Amino acid sequence: MIPGVGLRRRILVLFLGMVLAFCGLTGRLAYLQLVRGNQLQAEARENRLWDVAVQPRRGAIVDRSGRELAISVHADSVYAVPGEVTDPESTARQLAEILGMSYVDVYQRLTKAASFSWIQRKVPDEAAQQIRALDLPGIYFTQESRRLYPKGELAAHVLGIAGIDNQGLEGIELVYDEVLAGVQGWIRVEYDARGREIPFAVQHYVEPQDGHTLELTIDETIQYIAERELDRAMLAHQAEAGYVLVMDPRTGELLAMAVRPTFDPNRFAQYPLEIRRNRAVSDTLPPGSAFKPLTAAAAIEEGLVSPDTAFYDPGYFRVPGHTIHNWNRQGLGATTFAEGFEQSANTIFARVAVDLGAETFYRYLDAFGLTGRTGVDLPGEAAGIFPPRSQARTVDIAVMGFGQTLTVTPLQMITAISAIANDGVLMKPHIARAVRNADGEVIRTFDPQPVRQVVSAETARTVRALMERVVTNGTGTRAQVEGYRVGGKTGTSQKVVEGRLVPGRYISSFIGIVPVDDPRLVIYVVIDEPKGIYYGSWVAAPVFARVARDVLHYLQVPATEQNEVADGPPPPDPALVPNVVNLSVDEAVQILRYAGFVPRVQGEGPQVTAQFPGAGVRVVAGTTVVVAAGGEIQGVDRQAVVTVPDLAGLDRRGAAERLAEVGLRLDPHGDGTAVAQDPEPGRRVPAGTFVRVEFEPEDEPPAEAEDGSATGP
Repeated sequence: MIPGVGLRRRILVLFLGMVLAFCGLTGRLAYLQLVRGNQLQAEARENRLWDVAVQPRRGAIVDRSGRELAISVHADSVYAVPGEVTDPESTARQLAEILGMSYVDVYQRLTKAASFSWIQRKVPDEAAQQIRALDLPGIYFTQESRRLYPKGELAAHVLGIAGIDNQGLEGIELVYDEVLAGVQGWIRVEYDARGREIPFAVQHYVEPQDGHTLELTIDETIQYIAERELDRAMLAHQAEAGYVLVMDPRTGELLAMAVRPTFDPNRFAQYPLEIRRNRAVSDTLPPGSAFKPLTAAAAIEEGLVSPDTAFYDPGYFRVPGHTIHNWNRQGLGATTFAEGFEQSANTIFARVAVDLGAETFYRYLDAFGLTGRTGVDLPGEAAGIFPPRSQARTVDIAVMGFGQTLTVTPLQMITAISAIANDGVLMKPHIARAVRNADGEVIRTFDPQPVRQVVSAETARTVRALMERVVTNGTGTRAQVEGYRVGGKTGTSQKVVEGRLVPGRYISSFIGIVPVDDPRLVIYVVIDEPKGIYYGSWVAAPVFARVARDVLHYLQVPATEQNEVADGPPPPDPALVPNVVNLSVDEAVQILRYAGFVPRVQGEGPQVTAQFPGAGVRVVAGTTVVVAAGGEIQGVDRQAVVTVPDLAGLDRRGAAERLAEVGLRLDPHGDGTAVAQDPEPGRRVPAGTFVRVEFEPEDEPPAEAEDGSATGP
């Protein structure tokens, strides 16, 4: 082979290879430019442009008068660009000290393989100022919104909480999150390949849009009154929980919803979820005799009874397999339906419910909104719990007639009674009133929504007249409000836990309408597991009276021209003396005053070492309680201290006389002979103390309904 020919061939192959490679590169370049050009350009831009979120200010929540209940304030959040941090060790040490974080945590955030790293969000203003003064390389700030509840615990269960990312988590904050949240903005910054900000690069800022203002039906002053009186009752009766709900029956607007125990939404993470749950909406309980107005409304509407319908009440009512008793195991004899309502006779209401029949009874449960949810604009609402309609026995219908076996939420109960106050028209309860924009203009309203006509206006007025008799002459005299006509119903029910009645644990309640002739308010008071006296007439009715009095005066509702109340003041209420030993003197004085007692301090120590009367004694509210600030009680009038006698085997009359001899008061429960007492015999207590005595018949009584029908008024 000629040498020159081989060389030319190699050159030709090399040339062709270069041409093919050039064509391939040209094709690849054309593909990247023409086919994927836009995509790659966008990815490159994203690699060098970083967005830092700027939170909007969450909209305020205000009461019906525009007073702020929840607001948002700007807060600085600290972040790092790890590529710009020149001395991670020193920077981490300084930041950890100011922010109260661990050094290791901060160091890891500063050195992570990322272009952006949060250090701490929504830091206190003082800490932000200290960090700014250090001018640390790679450390920056962005503005976020921090939720603040200026009234602390007030209406906490209604308002709920908002999380760190500006999102509603509970309560109104959750339900109206879209209204309150606003639209997020951002800051766009250009960085180089090492994550360093490019000097003089164009930065783009998109301003966030703040959330709207939400106006509630809640009135701050009425809410405060309700919570104040609920706290007082909780302390005086050492109760486990409690609720006070106030509703305008004409519109379904909730003016107050007080729930105890409570929490501070500014520090919500420190409280368990159980405390934060709005149990006035999410939990059901047996309403007891407070339910009787609904049974009465159904029976009157159906023409089954009228106020003058005659009954004979022997004190018990038999149904197949069971015997139902009145709360005091006594009968009214020849009486009327109105008198049975006034005296809260279980037997009469059991008989009326049975006569109505299961089909009609359940139809009214549906009509009053008790078998479903009310549709209130609060999260976690529960529905009432009843025996299945197809399986309801005669005894079930009988005891449901006076508020046992069934359970309803406090919200359902006040909504149903409000229908009676509203001439038979059931309204949908609601708690949002209006939405306002940044200029204060109303852009949305929440108008009252009638649900249905449950009973006629005439029936509703008849039931209200019966409820007024309860307050003027019956079991609800402690609910009287001077200058106003009040209608109401007491309730005492055994507590249900996991579907079973728990002996010795009770729920005291009172539901009232005021003024009864022109209803403006329906107020429902529930005290869960009060210690000592547990009747709704003693525990809950006085709370209603205090709330109603102050709210009526605040709303400037004109007083009734002629005050129709029972002659003479109601008997004094017994109150449980709280334990203040080992507390600070200032705290003890505050607690005693709040519970309705007059504190008197002996000594000058910082801590209470003794008290008289002792904790757990039931005396008349207004009694002086002496506390020793160091040492023992001195100078107490020992003539005012008596020994509790042994009452075993005595009947009511004998026990009352024995106690009267030594200056003590009888708190009777049941009938027959005394079998138990509290305080126990031999204990030294102040004169005037109430002694709880349990009486039982000597002979075995007829079987009582298994659901605890012998509850009180």
